[in-house]
Amino acid sequence: MRVQLDAVRRSYQVRRRPETGSKLTRLVRRERSEVEALRGIDLRIEPGESVGYIGLNGAGKSTTMKLVAGILTPTAGRVTVDGRDPHGERRALSADLGYLAAQRASLWWDLPVKDSYELIRRVYGIEPALFRRRSEELVARLDIGKHLDTPVRELSLGNRTRAELVGTLLHSPKLLLLDEPTIGLDIFAREAICGLLRDLRETSAPTILMASHDLRDVEAVCDRIVMIDAGRLVHDGKIAELRGLGGRTRRLVVHHAEGHTLPSTPGLVPVGAPARTVTAFEYAQGELPPEILSALFSDPLVDDVQLEAPTLEQLIKNLYGRAG
Repeated sequence: MRVQLDAVRRSYQVRRRPETGSKLTRLVRRERSEVEALRGIDLRIEPGESVGYIGLNGAGKSTTMKLVAGILTPTAGRVTVDGRDPHGERRALSADLGYLAAQRASLWWDLPVKDSYELIRRVYGIEPALFRRRSEELVARLDIGKHLDTPVRELSLGNRTRAELVGTLLHSPKLLLLDEPTIGLDIFAREAICGLLRDLRETSAPTILMASHDLRDVEAVCDRIVMIDAGRLVHDGKIAELRGLGGRTRRLVVHHAEGHTLPSTPGLVPVGAPARTVTAFEYAQGELPPEILSALFSDPLVDDVQLEAPTLEQLIKNLYGRAG
């Protein structure tokens, strides 16, 4: 399914307590103001594409997801899914849409998981034999069979997210909107979810828009990355291109015994004031001689060595620096 956003803006009216005035005034009075979540977004996602939508908290990722799902309408601009208005034709599009949000429950809270799945079968009119085959496959893949008789409210976060993903996929949606699907999960749950999504790309090729602030999950599932910050798109391209935008330097962090002085090494530039047990260096990407690491690992006073790529915050700063 093709997703298209043209000059999309979305604003919210919020009411806050005034910062000035008497205590009584600040207690009972509210000042109205407008918050602009999206500021002229242009985005095209072709059928079968898998796009990672990344940005810091509050950047506008969830608002975009809700606009594409038809939950919200744009303040200005136009959103279309296969040429149709997702809000005006929400019922018609729901048969091809799967929407999973970390903070939004799609299963019935007080029902056992299997009863929620049966309700989903009836809502979407899934043929019983097909439903049985597909549910058994997904349940086994995400290892939640032992939780099918458990009410959703009693599940842990990881098991609830797995159960929600099964429910999202039961009707084989052509468009998957995943809003922070792995937030707060342990490594095993994350790997199970990302592995299933990778396989779906190969078998049924749905269009995927996955919002996250964690590059690891996006890299595991997607081959294109769109970065948003403060309601504006700041990057759209392949993952390899984003890595290149991180700058030409990397960081080497050495944890060592207190008072230990590391020898100066050509190519390593100290960063910041060294702590008693931690020293950080920067080096040009691809120019860290292996003998440096070998010497550090063999040093009895060195406890740990870490190689760090730029954080998401640093990537955004670099992108804004280039734009300026």
